Amino acid sequence: MFITPHTCVQIAQSQSSSILGKETIVLNYEIGNYYELNEMGGFIWSLLQANKSMSVSKIKEHLLEEFEVDEALCQQELVLFLENLFHEKLIEAKA
Repeated sequence: MFITPHTCVQIAQSQSSSILGKETIVLNYEIGNYYELNEMGGFIWSLLQANKSMSVSKIKEHLLEEFEVDEALCQQELVLFLENLFHEKLIEAKA
């Protein structure tokens, strides 16, 4: 799936997560893999946990408020991060 600013994403049900220090650990039950998210990835994950479903543009707004990052770079890295989560079946996306 091609993720755009208007794509809405939500956490998949086949996962569990926990916070350890500044990292978030996510386990995919279906395939048995776990993933470590850095501080920014953990921030995105917590947004999705709190809001259930969010557009990519809304996530970007929160990132720009919370972190000092260039807007274009933020958009590029956010889409790449979300595409990776989608590929690993940790999130679901709909246009």
